Amino acid sequence: MTKQAKFVFRVLLVLLLLVFATGCDIIQKEDAGQPTDFKRGEAGLEMEFLSNYPGNSYILSEDTEGISVVIEVKNKGTYPENPSFGGGEIYISGFDDRIIDMTGLEDSDKEGKTVEIDQKQLEGKTNALSGMFLSAASPINPLGGFDTAEFEGEIIAGKITVDEYTPTILATVCYPYATKASPTVCVDPQPFDDKQEKVCNIGSQILSTQGAPVAVTKIEQEASTGKIQFKIHVKNVGGGDVIKTGDSDTLEEDDSTVPTLSRCSPLGNGSLHRKDFDRVQLQKVQIGDVDLLKDNKCSPFADGTANSDKLIRLFEGEGFVICTLTVKVLGPVESAYTTPINIELGYNYRSTISKSIKISKLTTVG
Repeated sequence: MTKQAKFVFRVLLVLLLLVFATGCDIIQKEDAGQPTDFKRGEAGLEMEFLSNYPGNSYILSEDTEGISVVIEVKNKGTYPENPSFGGGEIYISGFDDRIIDMTGLEDSDKEGKTVEIDQKQLEGKTNALSGMFLSAASPINPLGGFDTAEFEGEIIAGKITVDEYTPTILATVCYPYATKASPTVCVDPQPFDDKQEKVCNIGSQILSTQGAPVAVTKIEQEASTGKIQFKIHVKNVGGGDVIKTGDSDTLEEDDSTVPTLSRCSPLGNGSLHRKDFDRVQLQKVQIGDVDLLKDNKCSPFADGTANSDKLIRLFEGEGFVICTLTVKVLGPVESAYTTPINIELGYNYRSTISKSIKISKLTTVG
C-alpha cells in the first residue's frame, strides 16, 4: 500500500469512527428521555392523509377515474395499555356522492365511507416489555401504535357540470379513550399546626399532561378538622370534541337509546344531543385502598348530584369535581405524609382533518 493510499485509509477510518460515535450519542440521548416522557402529551389518536392519497388534482380524460383516500392513524397517547382497544371508526365526507362514488368498485374490499379502527394495531404508548427481549434502557413502544384506513372509489366525469370541481375531503375519527393521573398529594391529620416541621403541606399543584386529549390539570387541597377536600380540575387539551360514554340522551323524535359512539358519524346515522358533548366520566378517585368515588364522596356532577354516570361537565373545555376524604378512614395517621391519588377518566373523543382537491375535465379543441 502506498503512502497516499495509507493516508486516505486513515482519514476514512477517522471519519467513520466520528460518525459512529455521533450516532451512538444521539441514540443514547433519545433513549434517555423516553422513559420519563412517554406518559406525557395532549393527543389520543391522530390522523394524517398519506401523501398523494388523495392526489392534489385530477384531470379526467375518461368517463371515470379511480380515487384512493388513505389515512394514517397514530395513537400518540397512553391508552389502551393492552391491545383491547374497544372500538372506534373513521369516516370520510364533504364531497358530492354523485361525483365521487366510494361504493361503486365491485372488485374492491375497501368500499364505503366508513372504516373500523384496528384494535390490535393501536395500542397506546408503553414501556412494558410484553414478552419481547429488549435492553433495560429501551421502552418497547414509546411512540404508540399506528394503522391505516383505506377508501377506494371513482370520480364520474359525466356528473361534473362545471369546468372545475374543488371539494374538501373531511376525515373524522370517533373513538373511546381514557386518562389516568397519579399525582402525589399531602395527607396531614393536623393541617393547622404550622409550628411542627412536616414533609409536606396541604395546598395546590399544577400537573403536566398525561398522554391523552383530556387532562387532569390541577389539584387543589383544602383542609378542615378531620377532612381534606380535593378539587380536581379537568380540561380538554386535544383540540377535538369530548363526547360522553354510554347511551345518547333520548331525542324527541327517537324513543330508542343508542350508544353515543354510534351517533358520532357525520354521514347521517343519527345525531348527537347537546347533552352528549363536554361530558367526562369520573371512573376512579382512590387514595390508598379508599375509593372516594364508590363511597359517594365526590360532587357535583352534570345534570344533578344524583347522576349515576358520574359525569363532569366541561364549560369552554374545562370542568372540576370535588372529592372529600375523611382522614380517619385511612387508619391511624400520626403525622403528615405524601401518597398518590389515582384518578381515572373515561370519554369518547372526536377529531377531524381535511384536504382540498381539484378535479378538472379535459377539454378538447376542434
